[in-house]
Amino acid sequence: MVMYYSKMINRLILTILCLLASGFGSNAQYNPQYSQYMFNGLAINPAFAGSMEALNVSALYRGSQLGNSVKGAPVTQTLAGDFQLRNPQLAIGMMIFNDQIHTLRNTGAYFAYVFRVRVGEGKLSFGLQAGVEQQREANKNLILVHSDDPLFRSDVNKIFMLNVGAGTYYYTPKFFAGLSFPQISEINSGKLIFSPKLYGGTIFSTDKDLKIKPSTLVQYSGTGVLWDLNCNFLLMQERLELGASWRNAGVFVAMVQFKYNNFTIGYAHDYAIGKPNAINTTHEIMLRYDLNIRVNAMSTLFL
Repeated sequence: MVMYYSKMINRLILTILCLLASGFGSNAQYNPQYSQYMFNGLAINPAFAGSMEALNVSALYRGSQLGNSVKGAPVTQTLAGDFQLRNPQLAIGMMIFNDQIHTLRNTGAYFAYVFRVRVGEGKLSFGLQAGVEQQREANKNLILVHSDDPLFRSDVNKIFMLNVGAGTYYYTPKFFAGLSFPQISEINSGKLIFSPKLYGGTIFSTDKDLKIKPSTLVQYSGTGVLWDLNCNFLLMQERLELGASWRNAGVFVAMVQFKYNNFTIGYAHDYAIGKPNAINTTHEIMLRYDLNIRVNAMSTLFL
């Protein structure tokens, strides 16, 4: 039995490493930014699926405003869910998203499959995901300086672009860390994408009524390297969470989450300091439902 698990882990690790290696040296693409990434883990890492040890469904809306009343600010909506299978080594997840900025719109869905093993006091997850995306460019809505420009004469519609991604995630009751490549390759065109995300954090208690959770996220996108420094405070037996973040793009983030029974609602406000002509304010609302279901384990690996 141990040899069987060992072979499965080795094969999965080899597959992930091959996929990750294929991303290096390739071109970047635009990816939406999330301020509450620690509560929306499936959006940045497929290996996050199952880590809540319960069925959970989350919906997120993120809308921005541009300075000087410019239209076309980014808007992102996601609907995600994941749960542990009857075998506690396995978990699955799915995310549907819609992302729009000016005349560009990207919609799609991803399915994640996760294999987990116990390592020390925590669990190490390996996740693979595959999905389909549709990109649309409403070029006819643009106001052009040269109206006869052939590149913008008609709308662009790319249907059913198949993408794959991978990631790994380690978590304990007091620590978490992950490395992911949410989109590695665009299968239709053979295009390779390099968009790694590295993040981690810890939780420590000062007393029974206060816990502190510092964390960080470093990612590479089409605009370069972005990093977030975060610190959250858990109060009222973890029912209330207050936090703040600083992004190296000159953005300050304030956030709050409140949990009541199985529901958690969160709000984050991004503000770009000293950039009146850029995206200077963003509102992000998240609603999550956790169903505390525990299935009968088919394996004793985690017992």
